[in-house]
Amino acid sequence: MSTKLPFNQMGPMAEYYPKDWNIFFELSFSGKQPVHLKEGEWYPDHILSWYPYRNDDNVLFLMYEEMKKHPKKEIKKIADFLGVERSDEEINQIAEATSFENMKKKGVPVFSNVNFFRKGQIADWKNHFTVAQSELMDEKFNEKLSGIDIKFTYE
Repeated sequence: MSTKLPFNQMGPMAEYYPKDWNIFFELSFSGKQPVHLKEGEWYPDHILSWYPYRNDDNVLFLMYEEMKKHPKKEIKKIADFLGVERSDEEINQIAEATSFENMKKKGVPVFSNVNFFRKGQIADWKNHFTVAQSELMDEKFNEKLSGIDIKFTYE
């Protein structure tokens, strides 16, 4: 049975995911987090790495915001993508079982000892980003992703 450590006692992972937002932002923005990308790459690079495959039969792009706003519609989209028929009742059951609230309640850890469930809200970033951080993020996202047709919702 694994012991769950508080976030700030995660050992080596705390170096990459510090509690201090400004340090976290800088590490993330500079590509210094081990998120299975090359050093120096960050979230937009991850999107760009998959973008050439967006129309492949075995790739499905989903947006968290759409999943939060329209879970049943997005679950249906996933079922269709997988070629699995599901009744409306089954879609409702899946939506309930996979709601943020239920997932957080069950506490399935992302790592062996850490749960990364926070609030599950759309646009909570507004409570953390400074105006300068938000402007920098917008600028860098626009630079990196200006040539793609994916539209992001920041609400």
